[in-house]
Amino acid sequence: MSEKEKSRVTVYIMGEEYILKSTASPDRMHSVGHYVDRLMTSLSDSNQQMSRQKIAVLAALNLADELLKLKEEKLQSSGEANNRGDDNELA
Repeated sequence: MSEKEKSRVTVYIMGEEYILKSTASPDRMHSVGHYVDRLMTSLSDSNQQMSRQKIAVLAALNLADELLKLKEEKLQSSGEANNRGDDNELA
């Protein structure tokens, strides 16, 4: 089984260069980098006295919150679909 080849892209987050390596497409990696840059820049703009480290932790917390909400929504919608399926079986 061959391992999928990794691409390398350079992204800039808050003016700093980061080289990403992933099996994801370069476009996807650029999108992720831009998303994180926009989030951190927005947090920095509204919290100008906060250190970069604290901005990064706050961004990580925001991203974790987004992820957990999406997971909960997915579980809820799959549960609703299962419930609808059960109702149809009884009809």
